Amino acid sequence: MNTRMRDWRAADGRQLPMAGVHSLAERTFRQGDIPSVRRFAVEFGARAGMRSVRLSDFVLAVSEAAACTVAGGPCTARLRLWASGPRVFWEARGESLSHRGPSRQDEAEGMRRRLLHRLCDYASVQAGPDGVTVLASISVS
Repeated sequence: MNTRMRDWRAADGRQLPMAGVHSLAERTFRQGDIPSVRRFAVEFGARAGMRSVRLSDFVLAVSEAAACTVAGGPCTARLRLWASGPRVFWEARGESLSHRGPSRQDEAEGMRRRLLHRLCDYASVQAGPDGVTVLASISVS
């Protein structure tokens, strides 16, 4: 786990909400690492004070965000989690892969996006030439 702070800007250049940050965590992962991403999210959410259902929602949302960033194929992605006040934020960013045509993967990606918007207080999924970036937040309680 990497807990140093660096370049806390969203993919579109916006400054990420860092005022009052009291917990930071960062890790890289690949497609096959999603189960370990879930465990990483459980540990972080518990340290941030999340309990039962809210923690489950958080872990599922982080898992889906991570899956969005590596769904296009083999790449290394980065997940950053931080808590600020009564909220937990995360950014998942995956590398760009060559463009692929429409597929069943697009349907799964659409379902992931809908789930993120349903679970999170805020969720943004951006796909572009640099890859996929998910920025989201959820309240602790």
